[in-house]
Amino acid sequence: MNLEKKRSMEALLEPVPFRTHYHLSAYGQVFQLNLSADASFIAPHFIEVHVGDIQKHPPSNLHHCFYRGHVNAQERHTAIFSLCGGLMGTFRSHDGDYFLEPLMTPDGDEHEDDHNKPHLIYRYDFIHKDVSRLRMKCLSSFPVTLSSLMKGINVLQENTSLEYASKNLSVENERNSPHSRKKRFLSYPRYVEVMVTADARMVQHHGRNLQHYVLTLMSIVATIYKDPSIGNQINIIIVKLIVVHNEQEGPAISFNAATTLRNFCLWQQTQNILDDSHPSHHDTAVLITREDICRAREKCDTLGLAELGTMCDPLRSCSISEENGLSAAFTIAHELGHVFNVPHDDSFKCKEVGMKHKYHVMAPSLNYHSSPWTWSKCSQKYITEFLDTGYGECLLDKPNGRIYDFQSQLPGFLYDVNKQCELMFGPGSQVCPYLKQCKRLWCTSAEGIHNGCRTQHMPLADGTECGHGMHCRHGICVKKETEKLPVDGEWGSWGPYSSCTRTCGGGIKSSVRLCDQPEPKHGGRYCVGRRMKFRSCNTETCPKGKKDFREQQCSEFDGKHFNINGLTSTVRWLPKYSGIAMKDRCKLFCRVSGATYYYQLKDRVVDGTPCGTDTNDICVQGLCRQAGCDHVLNSKARRDKCGTCGGDNSSCRTLAGTFNSAHYGYNTVVKIPVGATNLDIYQYSYSGKPEDDNYLALSNAQGNFFLNGNFVVSLSKREINIYGAHFEYSGSNNTVERINSTGWLEEDILLQVLCVGNLYSPDIHYSFNIPIEEEKDLFIWDPYGVWQDCNKMCQGLRKRKIKCIRKSDHLVVHDQKCAHTTPPTAVTEHCNIECELR
Repeated sequence: MNLEKKRSMEALLEPVPFRTHYHLSAYGQVFQLNLSADASFIAPHFIEVHVGDIQKHPPSNLHHCFYRGHVNAQERHTAIFSLCGGLMGTFRSHDGDYFLEPLMTPDGDEHEDDHNKPHLIYRYDFIHKDVSRLRMKCLSSFPVTLSSLMKGINVLQENTSLEYASKNLSVENERNSPHSRKKRFLSYPRYVEVMVTADARMVQHHGRNLQHYVLTLMSIVATIYKDPSIGNQINIIIVKLIVVHNEQEGPAISFNAATTLRNFCLWQQTQNILDDSHPSHHDTAVLITREDICRAREKCDTLGLAELGTMCDPLRSCSISEENGLSAAFTIAHELGHVFNVPHDDSFKCKEVGMKHKYHVMAPSLNYHSSPWTWSKCSQKYITEFLDTGYGECLLDKPNGRIYDFQSQLPGFLYDVNKQCELMFGPGSQVCPYLKQCKRLWCTSAEGIHNGCRTQHMPLADGTECGHGMHCRHGICVKKETEKLPVDGEWGSWGPYSSCTRTCGGGIKSSVRLCDQPEPKHGGRYCVGRRMKFRSCNTETCPKGKKDFREQQCSEFDGKHFNINGLTSTVRWLPKYSGIAMKDRCKLFCRVSGATYYYQLKDRVVDGTPCGTDTNDICVQGLCRQAGCDHVLNSKARRDKCGTCGGDNSSCRTLAGTFNSAHYGYNTVVKIPVGATNLDIYQYSYSGKPEDDNYLALSNAQGNFFLNGNFVVSLSKREINIYGAHFEYSGSNNTVERINSTGWLEEDILLQVLCVGNLYSPDIHYSFNIPIEEEKDLFIWDPYGVWQDCNKMCQGLRKRKIKCIRKSDHLVVHDQKCAHTTPPTAVTEHCNIECELR
């Protein structure tokens, strides 16, 4: 491999960014690296902490080491390198991914001359697949508090069945509530403040080069998250590096991946500062280990582990990655993707997005078809939804101080191909002499070529030379040509509105615009601003008798038992309203008919679904948004106590009463007529204990019971939809038995009380609003309103305000109520008569 460095005169004249060019000759190709300094992934107040080492470690400033750019002027062929101590990093080319590392001396030191020292360059390839070792699987655990019924949504290891610790899945996710409220569906710059921990095995393996090596890995990760295919502006910022010298003083690490993740998550909490504005606060923690982590004994095909959707949760925002060379950067980026709630590219969720054949960063395992530098449409969708629904609020604060906005080197400059083999397969391993290409790194064993070659399906590090004037860039060997200037993305035109999500009751249409006029290029920034807009549609009230919209969505799962114990193919699903956390009201929770336990069947309800029975607000893209009783988004229209949208409380009156007669069996308390609203019914126990032998019941006029009929009483809470109104029942096992509803009844019902046993007198109190028959003579004009201002400063006239009132109680109502009669003549009098006009 030939390595040549040159500086252009243009670069010499540019103080910022500092630019440099390299020519790599390897694999019969020439790669031209055009690089600009970029240490923006290192926080201004980055600190390094050494745990369990009595030696003092003076702070070292490596900000100047890191560069980022492209290969042979190809935008898709990214290069990331550190130039300190040689060239260490990775780049992509047309024929694979390349890695470049400087060779170390036997004592672990680097050669003195950075740019003339011997380097190891290697690439990944898939020739001779029979000798390859595929062990690049990712095991992703699922949140224990919000399990999903869909295979592959949260448990992402194939052939792993979902298990349910509890039938009731209502336990809240412990993610902290957002510290500030931002408008949704806007693209904001995000800053992921990361704490990286390197374990004792990393210290033993890398020695004094550890910090440099880890930062090189993270520079690759930062570049992957800046790729435009992610659809967001995400900046990876390293705020702290913890180096564990004594494993007894760090997190407990073992072969068991799940246990190690759990231990690390607990330990990283002790290293964090909860104040988000503190320069050493981290949003997520990354453990890099050389322990061979396994999902089970003798099943060690796992390279990383993370829990889905835990970003900004200080207790669970963490991941672990096994280091096996520079390609560990892809593992770290992948596991961080899971922390952003991104599933694998082959998951059930991605099928509905229309995944193409090629896998990207979130591939379940790296193979010949993987493209670990770019993100799939599925990944873009789920990371955007995660941020838009408010789960990334902790990422909005930009680190204090000056961010080093010059680009990092490509790791292939620093680690040549043989060094990359050693990092992956151990000392003595060298690049396979007949499998030299950027796409895949093939290496011999320490014993030599006679034992064959093997690969982990990783590309050579970007910046690994692959020919004269050429180097590897994203797995492709490309020429080193002049680096192109960054092009920031700009929004394109708004697309057409989608079809309405509902046929009645207030649906939603949405319009989207893309960051493609132009797309970000050459490291340019992703667009900032609104990416989606919405409008209401089909706002007319649904016809009488139409099924509740959330109930309709639950019923789509009727007959599906999801292999849950005790459920059969005849199962019916009903909506679950009460007991759901406010932040989860736009997820589809359904309960089993005739039972109290419930499950989350979808991550979100259809746009336009009411957030609950006690609000007019509606769900839009998984968020509860303000809406009025007129079913219009952002409307402030509200129902009055009579249930009239925009009413003035004049169209109803309150009917209240008590009941305390006891006869064995069912006793009618009161008939609740059609149009009744705001029902509130209490039954106080006779002795102050729940067991008083009196039980509230509801039936229709024909004697068909909705609640507590046929001498069968419900002890626990219940939710019932009756004639268009949603009723909540406290259960009979309470000293105060209660039924309440805010809806509008479409038919008459009967309130009854079941009296048994000792026939103690019930103590029932009820109230509800009933419509007033709007006969024309009920509303009249009242000419004796307040006096209005005098019409002249001297010798003027003033008159009383004429108002419309309800005759029965003189309540002032809207003038429209009196529109059927002619207003009376205004009552007037002279005013300001003490003066004279001259």
